[in-house]
Amino acid sequence: MKKTLIRSLIVGLIFAFVYYAIQIIRGMYLSMKYVPEIVNKNTTMDYLQHKITFGHEYSSMWRIIEFSSLMLLGIIVYLSWKIMRNITTATSK
Repeated sequence: MKKTLIRSLIVGLIFAFVYYAIQIIRGMYLSMKYVPEIVNKNTTMDYLQHKITFGHEYSSMWRIIEFSSLMLLGIIVYLSWKIMRNITTATSK
């Protein structure tokens, strides 16, 4: 049981790592390929000075929930795979 728990936690960590790696790579790709169109985008300077925000602001609680849900997803996937493997090996015997 202890080995299963450790393996499921490792799978959860892998899920979280892959998710964040994809987010970083996607952000880098979008940053490199972004070309702003500024010719007729904003006609007044007031819009540029008061209406533009950069990035998103998340609370630390959101990060904890996000990471926990990724870990939980990895644990569920691993345990489901293990149960299905046990069922298929039991039926083939």
